[in-house]
Amino acid sequence: MEPIEKVAVLHVHTDASDGSGSAGEVIRAASLESVDILGLNDHWSLDARRRGFGGWNGGLFVLAGAELDGPGEDNHVLVYGIDELPDSRETGEQLRFVRDAGGIAIAAHPCETPGRIPGSRAYRWTGEETRTLSGVEIWNYMSAWKSGISPLNLAGRLLLPDLYAENPDPGAVALWRRTGGCAIAGPDAHAFRFGARPAGITVFPYRMLFRRLRTHLLLERELADDPADTERTILDALRAGSCFVSNRLHGDARGFRWRRDGRTVEIRLPGAGSVVLDAGGHRSVPGRLEAGEHMLEAPDDGPLTIGVLRGGRTWICCCAG
Repeated sequence: MEPIEKVAVLHVHTDASDGSGSAGEVIRAASLESVDILGLNDHWSLDARRRGFGGWNGGLFVLAGAELDGPGEDNHVLVYGIDELPDSRETGEQLRFVRDAGGIAIAAHPCETPGRIPGSRAYRWTGEETRTLSGVEIWNYMSAWKSGISPLNLAGRLLLPDLYAENPDPGAVALWRRTGGCAIAGPDAHAFRFGARPAGITVFPYRMLFRRLRTHLLLERELADDPADTERTILDALRAGSCFVSNRLHGDARGFRWRRDGRTVEIRLPGAGSVVLDAGGHRSVPGRLEAGEHMLEAPDDGPLTIGVLRGGRTWICCCAG
């Protein structure tokens, strides 16, 4: 049976924390960009959930969660499916709280590297606790963009930002190999605003970022009208790792499929691309393949990453256990 595919943009901030747009403005922006599911993750805030934005907003389903952090502001996790926040800053306790409440917790930008702008820092995953994680954000647009930023290259990065967020983070993929669960992508959208409205400028506006990194969920059934049932369906797919990620700039990735049986990998490409199979250092490079069905051989039996590249840049990435 063919799964139901839904396109999600996860890891988005509103003005309930450090984003510039209201929940309503962010939802309207997502509704204009062919997005099925929007994940809101304000820092230590369930404001969007408490104000009733979670659930259906027209044809868009809003997964209203939060982003937590641990000691020293490291160990960021995206959490969904909970109605209350933990009262602990200890990462292990947070993860157990979320699990016991029926939610999921995904390590956010776990291998972020710092830039060289005064006052900037990296927020990394330092915890040994991985058993209660539901997955890993392997591709974070803003974290990739700011890696290695300095006063000397800032202008160039602002002018051509996509050159600095071309591929998933190899360190985050390595963490997923230990964690399992879902491997997601997120814009980490804030729409940074400088100057008061209506004047001023917005850097990395919501709609611009919603056209980049996306997480495609493969569901066993169509989403229901009931918001609680739909949320459970989405969370179950994420727990099971039934998803892949894409960069919309390089083409519409809807229709990509894979199936693995030991070292035999069947993939369906929605368009032509160069394929790389990576099993943790053991790589197989079938090369450029046309759209359609292909039978490939994985380099070994371990956790596998399937990458599809266009112009040397990642178009589709799938982490298959």
